[in-house]
Amino acid sequence: MPVPPMLSSLVPSRRLSAALVLCGMVAACTNAPVTGRQQLILLPEGQAQQMGVEAYQQIKSEKGVSNDPRYTGPVQEIGRRVAAVSGQPDLAWEFTVFEDEEPNAFALPGGKVGVNTGLFKVAKTKDQLAAVMAHEVGHAIARHSAERVSRQALVQAGQQAIGAQYPGMAEVLAQASTLGLILPFTRSQESEADHIGLMLMARAGYDPRAAVDLWRNFEAAGGGRPPEFLSTHPAPGSRIDNLNAIMPQALDEYQRSPHRQG
Repeated sequence: MPVPPMLSSLVPSRRLSAALVLCGMVAACTNAPVTGRQQLILLPEGQAQQMGVEAYQQIKSEKGVSNDPRYTGPVQEIGRRVAAVSGQPDLAWEFTVFEDEEPNAFALPGGKVGVNTGLFKVAKTKDQLAAVMAHEVGHAIARHSAERVSRQALVQAGQQAIGAQYPGMAEVLAQASTLGLILPFTRSQESEADHIGLMLMARAGYDPRAAVDLWRNFEAAGGGRPPEFLSTHPAPGSRIDNLNAIMPQALDEYQRSPHRQG
């Protein structure tokens, strides 16, 4: 889901970029959960979690936190069930509902997940809400924020090195990096979070077919969207196609889940 603009603290500064590149000499590759995709994450786990906690507290101080049980009840229930099957149940999970009409949710390092009240206009059932929340948990356990910071640090370091030799190319390099590297990578993380989330919601006993219904709701809701190649997120139609492609595996998880109800 789209990330709130106040999360700029997770974007690497030039100083942090240089430090992360140096750390890359000793950084170990890891693999994303569920998909097994190889990742290079330069940002230490503890540092990423601290940044996530600080950003989460900032959001809480700037946005209203909802105590409406119509929202907090299902969010807490789903959060507990999905976190329990995430492979990282001991992470300091926290699920908060924010008074915000934008249909959005987000995840920060360390298991911090926010859900806007506006999401309930699109996620019309508990299973559909679980699709969103499992997606966000997927971002958290795959350490997507730290991976994105690491990728941006490497890109910035490359831009600076080339720009020092060819100063007139700086703007062209920035645009090319955004279109050719950063945006496609961010979209691939979103698709991976969809994949991870689909399996997690199924394991937690929520019907994975609701994820397709959710994105049909988003598609029906409309709203101005940039072309997919200019966006940080896949288009709803692309997400539906990708989800349907892995749905048989998710349904198998769902049928075997001891948490399934009904």
